[in-house]
Amino acid sequence: MAQNNGSHIRRKKKMKKGKKAVLILLIAILCVLALLLIAGGIYIKVMLGRIGRINPNDGNISYVDSIAPDPLEPDFSGVIVDDPVHINDAVDSVNSIEIQGNTKVISNILLVGVETDVGTRDDVNNYSGRSDSMIILSIDRYHKTIKMISLLRDSYVAIPGHGYGKLNSSYRYGGFELLAQTIEQNFRIKIDQYIAVNFKAFTIAVGAMDGVDIVLTDAEIDQFRKNNQKVPVKTNDEGLCHLDAEQALYYSRIRAIGDDWGRTARQRTVLQALMSKAKSAGIGTLHNVLYEVLPYVSTNMSENEILGYVGSAPTYLSYEVDQMMLPDRDEWYKVYVKGIGSCLGLKDPTETVLGLHHFIYG
Repeated sequence: MAQNNGSHIRRKKKMKKGKKAVLILLIAILCVLALLLIAGGIYIKVMLGRIGRINPNDGNISYVDSIAPDPLEPDFSGVIVDDPVHINDAVDSVNSIEIQGNTKVISNILLVGVETDVGTRDDVNNYSGRSDSMIILSIDRYHKTIKMISLLRDSYVAIPGHGYGKLNSSYRYGGFELLAQTIEQNFRIKIDQYIAVNFKAFTIAVGAMDGVDIVLTDAEIDQFRKNNQKVPVKTNDEGLCHLDAEQALYYSRIRAIGDDWGRTARQRTVLQALMSKAKSAGIGTLHNVLYEVLPYVSTNMSENEILGYVGSAPTYLSYEVDQMMLPDRDEWYKVYVKGIGSCLGLKDPTETVLGLHHFIYG
């Protein structure tokens, strides 16, 4: 859909085919909800009622009554897209790049992992923590692809009304709305829909599945020991360890080995292990997981929108998946900012943002 002059073709070669772990976890939840939708409308209302709903006007979370779903999305196969995105590669600054958003066939959703209790009924206004992980999930229903863009939390960006700081600080200052505004200003992508998952949901899910089995390196095990964590025990020569919920959470957040790139890889490893167990779990176990996890999930989507994605979840499983890091390894430099600490600065912000747009809309 996007037009380009060839300067960004090389970037496409750098986009690694993503391990589907993060995506599969989200789609698995949607698929189970889809089964419940088929089984009975009343039950699906009960489950959806446990999801926190964010009011876009004030950031507060409420719990709303269910409403009828929209029709399932149409099949765009063979249809000529009449709203192509035109990307101007000749711009000389980020502010000159046109802001892009959803189209008739592309939906961009911001997935956020947060440290606070936002999403629970007890602390609906808590934005005291930073967003720990941020992924733009771009669903292209025309080309049948899903693209995942991991935004590195230490990126040094302009935060509307707050000067400059790390990307993940924008959530602390103003919740989801300010985080979305920060992404729009710095990366020229308008985000209308977002989903947040509290990390408590992570430990609940792993605990309900009776832990996960993961191969750990000696260096990773040593990190548990150095930081006074319960040390995993190897069960074979390959380093396979059984991790309980707290151990799995600690493992997924190790940054001393491989920095942010290694950390995100470990998160995918845990989610992949979790999904392997979920595939063989009974419907009763999956129900229990969803029932306990959903209160720690928050979104600004209406129930119509949620049910639209629920109905399409089985289709999304067949989509090709690509992913990228933003910034990529060769696009940043380390900078120390007084009062903030070590940050990631962009070598060529304009080039990086144009590359992002070509990745999503190309």
